[in-house]
Amino acid sequence: MKRFPAALVALLLAAPAWAGPPATSDGPGIYKRTCASCHGADAKGGTAPAIAGKQTSLVAGVVNAHPPPMNKIELTPDEIAAVSRFVSSLKK
Repeated sequence: MKRFPAALVALLLAAPAWAGPPATSDGPGIYKRTCASCHGADAKGGTAPAIAGKQTSLVAGVVNAHPPPMNKIELTPDEIAAVSRFVSSLKK
C-alpha cells in the first residue's frame, strides 16, 4: 500500500469540507420579508425613505450599521449583499 505524502495529508486536513457551491441568497425574498413593510413594496418609500436604485455599497453600509428599527433585523453578509444588489437594480 502506498503512503500519501505528508504535505498532501496536511492540505486535506486543513481544507474545509466541501459543502457544494455557495448558496445564492434571494434578494427579492429578503427585501419582501425584512424591508418592504417600511420602504414600500417597490422600495420607493413608505414610513422609511425611498431606496430604489441606490448604490449597492450605500444600501449595504446602512444595513450593516443597523440603525433603529433595523437593529432588530439579523441578516448574514450574503443576505445583505443579495438584498443590496436587488434594491440597486430597482428603478427610482
